[in-house]
Amino acid sequence: MRRNSLDLAQRLPLPSHSGLLSLFCVLALSAGAAFGQADAGSASLPQDMDLEALLRQPLRQVPRDVEVSTSSRFAQSAAQAPGTTYVITAEDISRFGFRNMADILRAMPGLYVSKGYDFSYVGARGLGRPGDLNARLLFLLDGVRLNENVYDAGQIDEEFFVDVGLIERVEFTPGPGSSLYGNNAFLGVIQVMSKRTDKLAGAQAFASRDSAGLQRLRASWGHRSEAGWEGWIAASQIQQEHRPVPIELTPELEAAQRDRLWLRGKHVLASFNAAGWQLRGGSSALKQGVPSEVPDAAPPRFEQGELITENDFLSLSHERSLGPDWDLFAGFSLKRSKYQERWPWQDPETQRQHAFTVTAFGRWWNADVRLSSQRWAGHRVMAGLDFQRDEAQQIDVGLEGETPLQAFYGINRRIGLFIQDEWRLSSTQSLLLGLRRDSSNVSDASVNPRLAWVWNGWPNATLRLMYGSAFRAPNLNEYATNVSWAAPLPGPERIKTFETSWVHSITPALQYRVSLYRSKLADLIEQNRVDLPIFENRVNLHNVGGDLDVEQRWQRGSVLRLSLSLQRSRDATGQGLSNSPSALFKLFYSQALAGDALQLSWQLLAASRRVNQGLAIPAYGLNHLTLLWRPSLDLELSLGVYNLGDVRSIERPSPNGLALKQPGRTGQISLSWRFDR
Repeated sequence: MRRNSLDLAQRLPLPSHSGLLSLFCVLALSAGAAFGQADAGSASLPQDMDLEALLRQPLRQVPRDVEVSTSSRFAQSAAQAPGTTYVITAEDISRFGFRNMADILRAMPGLYVSKGYDFSYVGARGLGRPGDLNARLLFLLDGVRLNENVYDAGQIDEEFFVDVGLIERVEFTPGPGSSLYGNNAFLGVIQVMSKRTDKLAGAQAFASRDSAGLQRLRASWGHRSEAGWEGWIAASQIQQEHRPVPIELTPELEAAQRDRLWLRGKHVLASFNAAGWQLRGGSSALKQGVPSEVPDAAPPRFEQGELITENDFLSLSHERSLGPDWDLFAGFSLKRSKYQERWPWQDPETQRQHAFTVTAFGRWWNADVRLSSQRWAGHRVMAGLDFQRDEAQQIDVGLEGETPLQAFYGINRRIGLFIQDEWRLSSTQSLLLGLRRDSSNVSDASVNPRLAWVWNGWPNATLRLMYGSAFRAPNLNEYATNVSWAAPLPGPERIKTFETSWVHSITPALQYRVSLYRSKLADLIEQNRVDLPIFENRVNLHNVGGDLDVEQRWQRGSVLRLSLSLQRSRDATGQGLSNSPSALFKLFYSQALAGDALQLSWQLLAASRRVNQGLAIPAYGLNHLTLLWRPSLDLELSLGVYNLGDVRSIERPSPNGLALKQPGRTGQISLSWRFDR
């Protein structure tokens, strides 16, 4: 993928680990003193509160029995789950004004997002190598795999299938997940749960516009029949005709580029449920305009380039009981993806205009069968098979409409067999044992175990000890590059992780969670940028770190969440990694104003200094404010200011280390209206 930028680096103060920890403690203590006193005399909810007001009430206690499913592939209480799972809910999305999936992932402990020209890159636990396309994280939508089959990319920006207004919750389970999910579940699994019809019944409309000219529109309709079926359909559109130029240029060149920086996208998503059957389908198409510099032009001149992303999927699943102790799940999905770069090119001999294109096309299908049983006392056993057939994997390079100058094709088949036993040792202890074997046509078989011990012997607390391994197989792009240079093919990446976590609710309204981990990563794939530009298993790493997060709620509906993530990653020579912040700090506070209909929310996102190719990525701290007004259950008005202090921050998401400016201060207004329900 092509990227152009100029170096821009304004040094910001570098917070030390001790400074961040001190800030964490001071904020928690001062917030507790300031708001706890105000809420101490708050009365309980009025007895005569009407239904609408009751539904709008925020939780006064930290929810301990939140239902999660990503950690074990079946729904269970977060307190009983064998792994740590972080959750962002639909209420969080509304309160804090999250605009897309990238915003949601920025809010998760241990994750950080770098925005490039046309793609947003996610790093986890210090591993976010420049140029990675999120292939070391597995993305799911209601259990359906979303990573495409050419780059194994996880797309989280405006090309993502689901508008955030259709999301019920997002779960992030960090750490190796290959014992359940196979390939790509290397650093963790991110699952998006869409809303059910009860949240989307009737007709709904949404519109927003920000100060940079980005506008969003969405319309949806849902219905629940007395006959037992339910369904909904939603369509959305995004458009921005003049995007901010992310590099430093003269005013004249900036104006020329700005006219060629735009985006236009459309999304459709639908769901239908009846008698244990679930049918889902979605389509997204995003076209982005980017400037393309004319070679040897004096003065510098730009023409129009385009980046096109298309994704489609259709899934059908069925879940049923086979008796008092047996349950069966079966799912099937079809998917298609296309990514294309179009750059203007003029034939020097004929002066004829052409479009030079790089096109990646994929088409594949997945099948998933799981059988679970609780027939044996104290055991919940699940066995399953995952199958993926890559019908088309293709990368073409050349002039549009002509025979490609280079073409790479692949047809692959992946099979994963797994078994998992959740063994209830006593009323306070459980042990999870899991094992999975994955094989494919183009990679060696990989076997990944999992072990987790969960203890609930302390009141309102959970202790977990966990071990797991994972792998990531090379993708078609990495194979094709090496084949073109007649170079050896890279092998799979591997990771082993030991982790412990402790969750404790000190009071019903105050909870903290601590996770500590140690990982060994072997054979990480990296592109050689000195000799031939091939992909090699070059890097072995040791990674240690921890996450601390605290949540406090008050009787008047105020909520405070703080998280601090620290990590240290070193290769065999003792060197650190590119784009690997040693510290991340996140604060989320929401306060009711003039009753529960009006909410003011504040975000603070901070990251320590990083480097890429020896070039600095300065530390930053960004503040966002959102004012949410809900005069009724059917009407919602939101005003948001992002990067309140207009902090100049940069990212270096590409392997060449060049700097891209991140968005400055931006205001946004949005309106959501529900009717005919």
